[in-house]
Amino acid sequence: MKRNYHLVFACIVISLSSHAQRAFSETISYFNIRTPNNPLEESIKNYKVIVETPYTLTIEELNAQSLIEFENEKANYTQIIIDSKAEFQERLAGHDQEVAKAEARYDKEMKDFKDLSLLERLALTEQGKQPQLKVPTKPIYVEPREPVYIQPNLDDHLIFDNQVLADNVELIGYEKGSDLLIVINITKMAFQDNGGQTFYMQPTNFKVMKGATVIDEKNFDDEFQFLTSSGSNTINLERYEKNNVKKIMQNIENYINEEFGFIPVASSVTIEFPKNNKREYDILENAKIKAISAYRKMKKDASGDTRIRAISELNEVRDIWKSELTKINYKDTKALMNNKVAVMIFYNLLQVDISLKDKAKAEETLALLQNHRIDLNLNYDEKNAFTKLEEQIYKL
Repeated sequence: MKRNYHLVFACIVISLSSHAQRAFSETISYFNIRTPNNPLEESIKNYKVIVETPYTLTIEELNAQSLIEFENEKANYTQIIIDSKAEFQERLAGHDQEVAKAEARYDKEMKDFKDLSLLERLALTEQGKQPQLKVPTKPIYVEPREPVYIQPNLDDHLIFDNQVLADNVELIGYEKGSDLLIVINITKMAFQDNGGQTFYMQPTNFKVMKGATVIDEKNFDDEFQFLTSSGSNTINLERYEKNNVKKIMQNIENYINEEFGFIPVASSVTIEFPKNNKREYDILENAKIKAISAYRKMKKDASGDTRIRAISELNEVRDIWKSELTKINYKDTKALMNNKVAVMIFYNLLQVDISLKDKAKAEETLALLQNHRIDLNLNYDEKNAFTKLEEQIYKL
């Protein structure tokens, strides 16, 4: 009888565990798109950048001037040698005179030293003050080095290709074209000394235009600001100016993307699903696979068409999950589609709605969840997870 009792108990345990649903999950990394502060009209698909600077020096001109200077150095080298040898002979003659003066000075000091008493001489000797002959070092001739051509350091010169500057400006989410015109006008850098420090300004005008209409206009670096704690006469002004032009261009690119661009933001999403060993949850399994595939399409450099296709696939998955929700038996924990499966589906729906920034659908899903909140019998962790998702919905 006891043996039969254990057998019946084991059958009950197996029966209950067969209906208990444990949630499995997979987290997928993808790139979401941050909505710009001031989205452009939908008709605008591409843009063109024009950069104007006061710098006209080219690399070719700099190299040509450098070669001319080198050739002049080579032509003057013979004379430099002659001058250096003549200068050495003058220093050599001067050295003989300095030696004679040093010896005469020493002889006089020795005569005066010997006229002192013995005690006075001993005292000066102990102090290291006795006369010493200090002969100047004899000059050594060092021949000037023959000129060697050194390629100019471009960082020390104001060389800019306006077209290259323009091509490097990227408005994320748009192609190059002519729907939108971005004009950047950079002026010369002005320096000001104040209390041993250097300040600068480099007024730069920036405009965004559609046809003749100015959509946005802004000035950069149009007020004096701190540059360095050294005076302007002790620093390489051209290097500072060149670096500042690069900084201005970067600041402008950051600004236009904050205002108008669609910036990719690294994100992740977690999809939950039940164990499907007996192929009872094939629909949910397929939905999970399709959702993961859609998110993986959302790479950092994904095109707009690819993202549209991925969003369409996720909406199809949403429809599947919502359809499966209608099959849930919230009262029967032993049912195939019980409240634990409902928790997984609700979690997935809210995750997708939030990732797509679809507030209307997210609120619709949240309302449906709240209607069944008591039936779901959420544990502590599940309550916290849904509370965090709810907070994200309110921020959409």
